[in-house]
Amino acid sequence: MNTSHSLLFAALLLLATENHAGSPGNCADEERNAACAESTPGGLPGSGPEPARLLSDGGDLDPYAPVSAWAVCPPQPAQGFFPRSTGAREETATSLTGDLANMTADGTYTLIGAAEAERADQRIQADRLIYYKPGSVADVEGQVRYDEPDMTVTASHGKIWLDEDRAEFYDTRFRFYERHARGKAEAAWLLEPGLTSYRDATYTTCPDASNVWLLRSRNVTLNHDDGIGTARHAHLRIKDVPVLYTPYISFPIDDRRITGFLVPSFGSSDNSGFEFRVPYYFNLAPNYDATLTPRYLQDRGAQITTEFRHLTENQRSLLNVEYLHQDEIAEQDRSRITLRNTSRFGKHLAVNVDYDRVSDKDYLNDLGDTLSLASITHLQRTIRADYSTAWWTAGLSVDDYQTVDSTIAAADRPYERMPRLTFSGISPMNPFGLFMGVESEAVHFDQDSRVTGSRIDLFPSIRLPVQRAAFEITPKIGLRYTAYGLDQQPAEQPETPTRTTPLFSLDNTLFLERNLRIGSRSYLQTLEPRLYYLYVKGQNQDDLPLFDTSEPTFSYQELFEENRFDGTDRMGDANQLALAATTRFMDPGTGQEKFRASAGQLFYFQNRNVTLGNTQPQDEKASDIAGEMDVSFSRAWNGKADVVWSPGDRQTERANARIQYNPGFRKIANLSYRYRNSSQDQIDASILWPLSPAWHVLGRWYYDIDNSQKLETMAGIEYDSCCWGVRLVAREYLDNDGTETNRAVMFQFVLKGLGHIGSNIESLLEDGILGYTERPED
Repeated sequence: MNTSHSLLFAALLLLATENHAGSPGNCADEERNAACAESTPGGLPGSGPEPARLLSDGGDLDPYAPVSAWAVCPPQPAQGFFPRSTGAREETATSLTGDLANMTADGTYTLIGAAEAERADQRIQADRLIYYKPGSVADVEGQVRYDEPDMTVTASHGKIWLDEDRAEFYDTRFRFYERHARGKAEAAWLLEPGLTSYRDATYTTCPDASNVWLLRSRNVTLNHDDGIGTARHAHLRIKDVPVLYTPYISFPIDDRRITGFLVPSFGSSDNSGFEFRVPYYFNLAPNYDATLTPRYLQDRGAQITTEFRHLTENQRSLLNVEYLHQDEIAEQDRSRITLRNTSRFGKHLAVNVDYDRVSDKDYLNDLGDTLSLASITHLQRTIRADYSTAWWTAGLSVDDYQTVDSTIAAADRPYERMPRLTFSGISPMNPFGLFMGVESEAVHFDQDSRVTGSRIDLFPSIRLPVQRAAFEITPKIGLRYTAYGLDQQPAEQPETPTRTTPLFSLDNTLFLERNLRIGSRSYLQTLEPRLYYLYVKGQNQDDLPLFDTSEPTFSYQELFEENRFDGTDRMGDANQLALAATTRFMDPGTGQEKFRASAGQLFYFQNRNVTLGNTQPQDEKASDIAGEMDVSFSRAWNGKADVVWSPGDRQTERANARIQYNPGFRKIANLSYRYRNSSQDQIDASILWPLSPAWHVLGRWYYDIDNSQKLETMAGIEYDSCCWGVRLVAREYLDNDGTETNRAVMFQFVLKGLGHIGSNIESLLEDGILGYTERPED
């Protein structure tokens, strides 16, 4: 029993070979950035088996189940080991079998011919197993094989020193079924518990008949106690051609982090030419780390980027600093500082810091490393503290903005809010079913060369909801009081204006339903008429400033808003009725909504005299008609649309429509249309589609019909072999002011189970193709 127990233990430790399968990378946690995903085992498509594809009710394979990156691989050799026991190893007896068993007087035990020892989910086999009791030494010879459910290790022979917890094996080969990985080592040693060493070890995830890529090292040492592996004279060969070499490298062999280089990336663009970056990760402590990334830009020079992260049970912080000395195009030093912090103090108090600053307005467009940065117009700097209970919430914040869009005039830039106090609450008791609440705000606004000052806003209200199965009725009354203390006000304008606006609303919804059959399909159809009456007493507000108020885009949801303006500086006068209806088609068995359509219109009983600026009162008797629709009749087809139509002008004022065809995993075709009268007329199409299990094409075409110009064009192709893959994407796009065309070419080479080299293409595809899904990182 003891002999086999120790033998199995030693053979199990031989499995440490698996842990050096990754590239030299480091990862702080599951939220590591893209560079970390590129560097750790499993960080790319192709680090596990194809997951079982779920069966539908009809018994067919589910086309939406994720398909592993190993799906294009030929079948692996069968594992052939099915444990007879499922118990814990330390609680399971060891069984010994062999064609011939012998014990001598000096305490030598010999199993010859099909010698086998099995315990729980471990098994070792050999032609001969000899145990020398006096020295507690065991020899295994001839076709030595060790199995677990997900791995197999073979060797020609080996020796185990049981009392010393040492072992050695020779001519070893290993296979890890879940990783699709295999390799070999000339010799393997268990030096002491938790410390193993290997000579001339190799590793690959390619099939047996192919070595497209192979990782080889002269010496590998794995320290399981520290979670660190080291390799000497390691090199990567592609098609038997050496492409990377390092005399020494350290790497993680478990989830713990270590200091070291991450996988480099490169790309090319019209803005900066060829670029190359090599991140270096610092494992400073269990709860904080840093990444230093030198970035070479062919046309601009060398940039340095640092990222520092700190995490505790109640705090999460991220600091980024970027610096480019003497940009060769802009001829100036350029920088960016970003700070994000969220902290909790007890269960009620939370503090958030959001700070972002760039050295110049073109920084994000020229040097931003994500595709969404070029469209940013303002960078926000906010510090906010919130104290929340079950019945009330109070907040204190300071807000500032940096405008990075040169087309925005100084008079249109946001005010600083320093500080801003908010309080909202509801009554803990509801006598006679009444719900009482209050919303309030006190804020000071500041900006150069414009009216500044303070504002206090109080809005108490009472509502009485009546809810029944067939209808809902909710009357509400409220009173909004706003007061200002202003500086730099024109002489003819008051410095302490106030506003008091009573409010009454009555919201009524009726629920009707019926069973409906369309063809062979049955539905539950609802019809939900809604009447929403709103009265807000009018008051002249022309003497009030416009600190943070604007007029929102009219849509279906605006029919039911209490204020037709966004912000506090204007409270729209109202005596109006919203007449709307919604219909839904639902699956009667599951309740899933298959179709929803809503439409409505506002009817005005008096002019709207409160406006923004010096515009004339609005005297229309009815609003535009607004509608929206959501359809999902099958898993493959879904769509959304909204429209605003003017009955008076008999024309469409605004329309958006999107349809998506998604018949299976990573089969996506999108078509969108955006229209706004006299300002926008655009079409956006994108696709990700397989030509075969190994080949995918992808693309995006974003076109401005009014100006007859392409806003963005993207085309790419993916090739996915069993153990490697490539992605090539070309992109042409306009910068944020629409005056300059930029071009970029991105290339990515993937070594499955090891890492990838090249551009971070995933963020591009996620931004450009709605519903883009990477292959699972199994």
